[in-house]
Amino acid sequence: MSLKPATKRALNNLVEEHMTSVIRDSITMQRHTKRPRRILHSSSVNLALACLQRRNSSVTNTPLVSKQTKNVDLNALLSCEIPIPPPSEIGMTLHWLAVDGVQPSSFLNPQEEQNYSVRNRKETLDESIRDSSSIALRQLLPRLVSDELQLYFSRITHALASRPEVAISRLANDAGIQELVPFFTRYITRSIHQSMNNSEQCRIMIHCIDALVRNRNIHLELHLDQLLPSILTCIVAKRIGSLDDNHWLLRDEASEVLVRTCSLFGEKYGNLRSKVIQTLCRALDLQSGGDGKLGKWYGGIVGLTMFGRSAVESFILPLVEIWVTWENSLKEKDGEIVFGLERCQDALLYAMAVYLRGMNTVEQSKLLDSHKISEVFGDQLIPLQINNTSSDYATCFI
Repeated sequence: MSLKPATKRALNNLVEEHMTSVIRDSITMQRHTKRPRRILHSSSVNLALACLQRRNSSVTNTPLVSKQTKNVDLNALLSCEIPIPPPSEIGMTLHWLAVDGVQPSSFLNPQEEQNYSVRNRKETLDESIRDSSSIALRQLLPRLVSDELQLYFSRITHALASRPEVAISRLANDAGIQELVPFFTRYITRSIHQSMNNSEQCRIMIHCIDALVRNRNIHLELHLDQLLPSILTCIVAKRIGSLDDNHWLLRDEASEVLVRTCSLFGEKYGNLRSKVIQTLCRALDLQSGGDGKLGKWYGGIVGLTMFGRSAVESFILPLVEIWVTWENSLKEKDGEIVFGLERCQDALLYAMAVYLRGMNTVEQSKLLDSHKISEVFGDQLIPLQINNTSSDYATCFI
């Protein structure tokens, strides 16, 4: 049988293409089966032919045109009800996962599940908090706090009762405790509220606030509305602790922490310092009288003095005439009231020392009514004058 030259060339090209495809697939099979590559094995050729036959059979069995074609009426399709709802448009919305450590009741937030295994893991921490009459951690989303941070919180709260110095040192230096700031804030505020009869416990809590303020690794901006009222309470409260407690030292330390907090966050909140000073001024209602307000007066004077010379000049100097009233009360009272009056006098003298600090005699004569000041304080200002002058003439004159 003789073929035409064109037919021979087409047949040769088709056979060559087919053999090339078989050899290429055989080499691929040989490589996948990890056989030696020097000689093409017959099993690799058989696998390549089987794959080629399967591929050709799948192509030939697939109909190119469907046997039953059905025309679709678009109007009917649009008017009928679609059984499957169309997908929603992709978008993004904002909602609060937690506000001040508490999860809002919103359908966007996950609902609290009755997961007893999680509650069992939190049982130790909850018992420690409940024993210290503090917060219930379940209200502050414990599932958002890792087990390591829960252990840290538990150990710090226990250490505050046994070794407060160690716990306060850790609060001032440790990093990575930002998630526990709401828990510590609630713990401190409630401890101060429940320990107003124990000034030593309030001092420990004030030191904790100071440690959090000095810690550069955390941010307290969102919790100042809870910390500042607690600090001010320890300064201007009418009575703190029992008769034997040294609440005067607590008021001094709380005043220092208050000024440090206002200095650190005063630039971010412009009205912070003014609101704090306004609260301290309300404590200096000296006209109301009453021996029970000596601690409140002392805290107001010390707190304003910590804000510097300008605060003393604006809010304390107009009230120096109360010194005469205190002097008269010292002659009539006795016991604890006398000690309280003496502490108030010491606070007022310290305020005058802050105001006179760095001023020479010429500046003092211009800014102060020397006759009025001498009638009020008498010779109590002599040590302050000696410390503020370096001239031999002034010293000899005094």
